Amino acid sequence: MSLRTFIAVELDVPILAGLVRAQGELASVGGKINWVARANLHVTMNFLGDVADEAIAEVCRRMAAAAGRVEPFEFAVRGLACTPSHGPVRMIWGLVDDPSGLLAVLHDELANQFASMGLRQENREYRPHVTLARVKYVENPARLRGAVRAFADTEFGAQHGEELVAFTSTLTKEGPIYAPLARAGLGK
Repeated sequence: MSLRTFIAVELDVPILAGLVRAQGELASVGGKINWVARANLHVTMNFLGDVADEAIAEVCRRMAAAAGRVEPFEFAVRGLACTPSHGPVRMIWGLVDDPSGLLAVLHDELANQFASMGLRQENREYRPHVTLARVKYVENPARLRGAVRAFADTEFGAQHGEELVAFTSTLTKEGPIYAPLARAGLGK
């Protein structure tokens, strides 16, 4: 057996509340848009895909090792954006502002740990974000882009990044169900 696994930073309640309010306002645009449930909003650090059951303990151990090498830091969620920036909209993101650059450092630490295990690696630059929606179809993409652009300068809040969480993701017809596997404090 295997578990669909990813590493993330959870969001504080005020940030979640603001993002959920924005989702509600944007839902009026219509179309076939899969909105991410409040309980599933997070900053993904590394998506590992299917990990064999026997490797899960080692993934959690290596996550803790990487977390121990990076001190806690502050980041903020500021603004929303559509991706890609041109053509059909595929996703709506909350933009993460990390002036310390430590999210990227942490991502790289994790990637190095998991690469040596032969686990899935991204082939693109890490861009911290919060996925709010996956867009299947909208009749008027320009209207959606305009509605999202109205949130470009919205301050959703700042928080301390103090912990990593390894999650499993079970895909269901109603959407994914995330369950925490392990937690690791930063700088510990």
